Amino acid sequence: MQVTTVVRPVSLLVIEDDDVDAEKIKRLLRKGALNITVTTATSAQQALKLIAEQQFDCAILDYRLQDSLGTELLQEIKHHKQNPTPVIMISGNSDERIIADVMREGAFDYIPKRQLDTDTLINTLESSFAWAEQARLQQEDLARFHNLAEGLPHLAWTCTPEGDCDYLNQRWCDYTGVTQQAQIGSGWINAVHPDDRDYLASVWKKAVEDKQEMFVKFRIRRHDGIYRWFDTRALPQKNEQGKVIRWLGTNTDINEMESTRLALAYSEQLFHAAFDYAPLGMVLINMQGQIIQTNPALRHLLGYDALLFDDTPPTKSLMKIGDLFNPEDITSALIELEKLYLDNKLFTQYETRFQAYDGTHIPVMINAAFIKEFSGEPCYLLQIYDLSERKRYEHQLLKLAHFDSLTGLGNREKMNREIDFLIRKASRTMAPFAVIFGDLDHFKQINDGLGHEAGDILLKTVARRLERCLRHEDVICRLGGDEFVILLPDIPRFEAVVSVADKLLQKIHRPIRLGKNRIHVGMSFGIALYPTDGDDAKTLLRNADSALYDAKARGRGCYQLYRKELTEYVHNRLQLDADLRKAIINNEFELHYQPVIDLDTHKVTSAEALIRWNHPQRGRVAPDEFIPYAQESGLILPIGKWIINEACRQLAHWRKQGMAINMSINVSARQFMQQDLVEQFENMLAQYQLMGDQITIEITEQMFLENTENNLKQINELKALGIKISLDDFGIGYSSLSYILRFAPQYLKIDRSFVSLIGTGKEHDEMVNAIIGLNRIIPMQIVGEGIEEEQQRHFLHARGCDFGQGYYFARPLPAPELEQFIQQQLIAASEQTAF
Repeated sequence: MQVTTVVRPVSLLVIEDDDVDAEKIKRLLRKGALNITVTTATSAQQALKLIAEQQFDCAILDYRLQDSLGTELLQEIKHHKQNPTPVIMISGNSDERIIADVMREGAFDYIPKRQLDTDTLINTLESSFAWAEQARLQQEDLARFHNLAEGLPHLAWTCTPEGDCDYLNQRWCDYTGVTQQAQIGSGWINAVHPDDRDYLASVWKKAVEDKQEMFVKFRIRRHDGIYRWFDTRALPQKNEQGKVIRWLGTNTDINEMESTRLALAYSEQLFHAAFDYAPLGMVLINMQGQIIQTNPALRHLLGYDALLFDDTPPTKSLMKIGDLFNPEDITSALIELEKLYLDNKLFTQYETRFQAYDGTHIPVMINAAFIKEFSGEPCYLLQIYDLSERKRYEHQLLKLAHFDSLTGLGNREKMNREIDFLIRKASRTMAPFAVIFGDLDHFKQINDGLGHEAGDILLKTVARRLERCLRHEDVICRLGGDEFVILLPDIPRFEAVVSVADKLLQKIHRPIRLGKNRIHVGMSFGIALYPTDGDDAKTLLRNADSALYDAKARGRGCYQLYRKELTEYVHNRLQLDADLRKAIINNEFELHYQPVIDLDTHKVTSAEALIRWNHPQRGRVAPDEFIPYAQESGLILPIGKWIINEACRQLAHWRKQGMAINMSINVSARQFMQQDLVEQFENMLAQYQLMGDQITIEITEQMFLENTENNLKQINELKALGIKISLDDFGIGYSSLSYILRFAPQYLKIDRSFVSLIGTGKEHDEMVNAIIGLNRIIPMQIVGEGIEEEQQRHFLHARGCDFGQGYYFARPLPAPELEQFIQQQLIAASEQTAF
């Protein structure tokens, strides 16, 4: 992908009065891939001045400042611009009560300073930016809904499933003359006529139980104290799980309609007046289905009044009931009228469609009453209310609930409905379908570099291109961000899906112009097929998503079909987690010990404790298979604690037997994040009556990069106990002499990758020689690990390397075998002395 403009940075405010911590934050940020402009403040006063002058995308805030608590700044920072700004609180305090208070105050996240590393910081920042973007979109959607509701010619409202109103439009408040605040919750019920409240409650209860639309008529008090009749319709809004989360309602003034209906009960004379001058359509139909009379409002609604001013002879007229209705709806209309007559009801109400003179369909609501005698015969009176305007607004409201406001595509809820429909259809017709999950490659780079407006234009352009590649019956939805899902129903053969995917890739790859910039964008797709790759929406989407990640891992800009191995990979990870937890409980681990040899005396000076896992089913599991996951998941903490205890126990046993060797124990960076690591070693030394200088802790160069100050503090405390420090695997990380000087290890171990290349090239030999030469600058002893040949041992010894370790001397051995090895070494040494 090629972007021709400079990437726009994200603006970050760091409020920290400790120069060391502030510098550490900036250093960690530089290691991440985010393009961030950092502004720092050392006090609350300076921070308030900065947020008054400029806008920031995020803030990192120290909990305790010299002139204020960070929580006192939270609201000022969060609301210093139109959209809320995420605030990440950092502190040296890990008290859970303080964390809970900070989160309640509105912080996006809380990171203890001892856990502050590159991954944690960058991941938290990326999550905060995603949250801020989602909040912006939600505010836009809410603003669209309110704008639409405020534009309605009806009284509009929303409420919870419990009946508590959480929004009323201004028209409702103007009508009742009561402020919105006084009516929110249950206050709105005060405007309902007392005689109608019980009826309204029963209709509402049934609608909530059935999760269906509610139709009801009741009277609402106007600001002048007069009650008027309103027709109310409420639609349930459901979440992805089908649970009703809100009701959207509109109230339409039908006072004239009700007045007309009541007038019929008192006087035929009044009826004729109301009939002819009523603002809503009315028609009288006899029992044979012939139209007796229509009023001007109905003829205007259906377009027949234009015939009075047109010289063209009419092609049809209103003679019988079938002339009114859309042909598809006439049967249900006749059934409603028949029920009205047979059930001896006063009136009935239902929605249907009328057919206008020009053939168009008009959605209407009908109030039908049975009149026992009119001009000497029984008949039906139909009052017709035009629902066109209401339907249009309802369609827009529903579109907000089921369609993406940016692209006009279906959203996640619509996608789930469509997949459920295709599954039901497939169960009847055995028609397979495909789910294609795709997202844009490197979309974040464009969005950050060219701005959100350009990102929105790109998403809309991509949406249109995807649509043009698909059939009319195919479905495309946007799940959010740059994620799209395409549903291909009725796939006749597998090759058809591949053909569509190829077509989509070609279409998307064409250049797109965003303002003055011309960019190339790509997409990656994952494909799952029903029913082979899943028989429900959740499984199909998960498997298509797995295939998408596989496509990205293979270089992006391509598609991949779901394979069972992807699920097996996830399953294997879950199984490994479960097995490791069982291994900790069931004590399935053991330690082997690899000797460290003094290259001058050839004696064993110490042993490195190396963990081994005896799985009850799989047998011996290599450390490379489980240690990385243990580090990632945090299981290394209980495992590491067991290693420390077992190694110290074994060392104490050897010492009691008279074996004068020391023990090396590997400790990970994750373990240093604990606050009780020093305490663990203190307890072990006391429990097993060991001296601190009999133990060496081996650390890696990662310790230099994460939580440096905290790690250095703990290392100094360990040294105070007499424990020695060894820098393991030196040469493959990012060490610098300044870091080594600060940590001051007693040992430095040359990584086996350097040792294995000894003798293969001059540059490799000089590199090893240079590493050994560090002991002339820094007082420490050098250990060569991974020695497998005599040539390597001789080279290292000749250049001043102090100790050696590797298969040349011995593999890692169980404790009894190491004891035998040491005895053999002693015997061999005594025999050489005798000669």
